[in-house]
Amino acid sequence: MAIKKKKYEKLDDVNIKRVIAALEAEQPVTKKEACEMLNISYNTTRLRKIIDNYNSDVEYRRQRMAKNRGKPVDKYELQEIIEGYLAGVPVIKIAKNMFRSPAFIKSHIDRIGVPSKVAEGELFIPPDECVKYEFEIGEWVWFNDAHPNAKGGKAGVVVKDITESSKRAKIEECNVYTIHYWTYLEWQEGFWISWWPGLKGFRSHTAKLAYDMASIQHLMDEYGIKKERL
Repeated sequence: MAIKKKKYEKLDDVNIKRVIAALEAEQPVTKKEACEMLNISYNTTRLRKIIDNYNSDVEYRRQRMAKNRGKPVDKYELQEIIEGYLAGVPVIKIAKNMFRSPAFIKSHIDRIGVPSKVAEGELFIPPDECVKYEFEIGEWVWFNDAHPNAKGGKAGVVVKDITESSKRAKIEECNVYTIHYWTYLEWQEGFWISWWPGLKGFRSHTAKLAYDMASIQHLMDEYGIKKERL
């Protein structure tokens, strides 16, 4: 059962694991110090519940992962992997949610040809399955943009071919398209913040050269990817 927590409390798995190690060390910390490490009020009963809950979750995950070990991936899992990754969910979080290993998730992302996010300054290179030189209106694509909501890689849909009116298209001798994409938001502490799948969203747009885009329409069609998740 999930432990209710306040926003200032440090009850993430990494910190709880650190506290458990400190309590079990050769020279253990006191329970009061353990509570301070978690940034919770001194309460030994709650401390024990937090640790027991963490250990139960670890054991449950161990059993689920053991059950999944060696089990072939199915279409629904692939759908979840693709949707999560294209929506910006970290591989390690996708793996945790699916009771699979990060290596398992990454191997299927690479095998299927899902475009990868790129670090700032790195060249965006689409997988062979996604390479195109001309795109259709309404086609879903993956692109990298300097805008914070699309930095590293983002899914969007082609809404207009602006090749004829684009000076850059003539210079680069490449088609240029307008892309619409969505950023999903959640209201927290007086501000809208990015979140997935989110509770609210706004539409942005950008213009990209064809060689800076990757088609993901085949993923949308073959795996039934839900566009509202992207």
